[in-house]
Amino acid sequence: MKTQRIRILVVDDHFMVRVGLNSALASESDLQVVGEARDGAEAIAEHARLRPDVVLMDGILPDLHGIEVTRRICLSHPEARVILVSINDTAEDVHRAMEAGACGYIPKSCEKDTIVRAIRAVADGEHFLLPNLARKLADRKSRVGLSARESEVLRLIAQGKANKQIAASLGLSEATVKTHIAHIFSKLDAPDRTRAVTVAMERGLLRM
Repeated sequence: MKTQRIRILVVDDHFMVRVGLNSALASESDLQVVGEARDGAEAIAEHARLRPDVVLMDGILPDLHGIEVTRRICLSHPEARVILVSINDTAEDVHRAMEAGACGYIPKSCEKDTIVRAIRAVADGEHFLLPNLARKLADRKSRVGLSARESEVLRLIAQGKANKQIAASLGLSEATVKTHIAHIFSKLDAPDRTRAVTVAMERGLLRM
């Protein structure tokens, strides 16, 4: 029978969030918050020092994105078990986090019981995703993604750039830009530029 408590590192730049998590987890006899970090650099240093069983990682930190912090921690410590806690819950966000090495992904709005379940599951070597996020991730895998160049074109479209301006910015011909835009419309099932940008933002492919 497992009696050793699960050691947790809480990473969040907001003091009240850290206090809230500490308070919520303190009532669980098998959980113990052993450290806190306010940004990515501190999180990396504290993980190396404490070697916690589970990291609760905020998605947006002052110096680095939580996904990048997760990537760096997992590269240095392949055994690390990280749960991303984020306000963003698109399929692309979840995919990037899991690709970086996260073992779980939960929305910042979730209740205490979900956080506790996630921690216990991840500590036991499992991956944790709520059903709606698992469905989003599965749907993403069934869709054709945008290429790096198409993403660049779409970002400039979102900035209101005309084809000629996009071509000049990326060093392409206007004909090539039109081809990329046609591919973007097809992949996103969008009839025009406005809808393409909207769909891309909904899927987490584009941030304004």
